[in-house]
Amino acid sequence: MRVNAGFSRLLRLDGIWVRGVRFETDRVVVWVALRRRRLRCPLCDFSTPHRHNRQRVESTWRHLDLGVWRLELRAQLRRLECPEHGVRVKSVPFARHASGFTRDFEQLVAWLATRTDKTTIKRLARIDWDTVGRIIARVCTDELDPDRLHHLFEIGIDEVSWRRQHQYLTLVADHIRGQIVWGTEGNDSAAADRFFTELGKSRTERSR
Repeated sequence: MRVNAGFSRLLRLDGIWVRGVRFETDRVVVWVALRRRRLRCPLCDFSTPHRHNRQRVESTWRHLDLGVWRLELRAQLRRLECPEHGVRVKSVPFARHASGFTRDFEQLVAWLATRTDKTTIKRLARIDWDTVGRIIARVCTDELDPDRLHHLFEIGIDEVSWRRQHQYLTLVADHIRGQIVWGTEGNDSAAADRFFTELGKSRTERSR
């Protein structure tokens, strides 16, 4: 019981309580349950107190490593029937939809991506190359500022290359805020045209 309470404080994840802990050779497995009673759809705001059924297998998420051990969260979740998206496994507050990693783990990987290369991230986080890319895509979709293209006055357009200059990215920077606000594959005029097209759409939506 004391171990469960200790791990509840150690994880610092809102809305969960620890049901059990098991130490294995290379990992620590923690079974958790959600405190909230209502089931929420992972794709919209719909919620219900009624369950459709309970999933047959446990869901697993990789959390931040505990020293040299991998730390895994496991839970057997209920499923709900959303009027828009059908039968779905309920959402959890500590992980994004369709992700096998907690938000804390993905935030770490995304932050590392702003500081170093993917090979370093792969070795440090002990995940494969493609997983790094998928995590970055999920974090950007979830947290990218939708107003980042508003109030642009001083911008710079530049390109970066890799694979001996066979692959290019065109990046747009806001000089006033000192940050990258947009990017796309390619380094030709079509890449710049895509930026100005999206900029026009952004301003049109804002004026409505």
